[in-house]
Amino acid sequence: MLAAGVVCACDMDVVSRRQYDDIKAELQEVKESRAALQQSYVDQNREITAILEELAVVSGQTATLRSDFETGDAELSTAEQISTSIQTIKERISALEKENASSNSKNREFQKMISGFKEVIAEQEKQITELKDEISAKDAKIEEQNNTISAQGKTINDQLATIEDQNAQLKAKVSEQAAMLFDAGHLLEDFADNVPDVRFRRNKDKVATMAQDIYKEARRYYEMAAEAGNTEAAAAIATVNAKIQAE
Repeated sequence: MLAAGVVCACDMDVVSRRQYDDIKAELQEVKESRAALQQSYVDQNREITAILEELAVVSGQTATLRSDFETGDAELSTAEQISTSIQTIKERISALEKENASSNSKNREFQKMISGFKEVIAEQEKQITELKDEISAKDAKIEEQNNTISAQGKTINDQLATIEDQNAQLKAKVSEQAAMLFDAGHLLEDFADNVPDVRFRRNKDKVATMAQDIYKEARRYYEMAAEAGNTEAAAAIATVNAKIQAE
């Protein structure tokens, strides 16, 4: 009987020890699970804070881009960078939502917050899409205007070249005409210099008068040559003036 009692007591001690170990293991598991859950909340809150900060940055960038667009300084590349940031935020929100769903948490406040994030980011995405369209349209219009200006500039340059060519031709013709006028004056002057020598006084007077008239006509041609730009005409005028008697 004593031996049986001792065996029974030992069995009870073994069972109690096993129960203790099981309870201890369960408590450790609960403790670890609680610690993991707490760490998950910490990480989740850190991610929420980061998303809020990024949303604030994107909102500010979008507002600045809108202001720049109104002043004509908006760049499409800036809008593309904001779009990339928005896409990154959307991916972070989606990842956060999936992580919460996998934890079997039914936190309504969390879901409400996620919905709020989605509404804000959707509005930002709408605004930046509209801005990208407006900037693209404005850039296209500016490019079209630049092309028109370039085409007009080419037309003007072509016209100027034509005008310059015509002026050169005109100057050549004027120069040629001036030379012809000068030559005509010189021929008249030379003819007056070589009028025939006559014996009778009456004839001499007539010849002298004729020579004077020819000198005057030569001077008129020289003057026209000078007006046309001939550089020798001024000296020729002075020479022929010396041959014309006082009028």
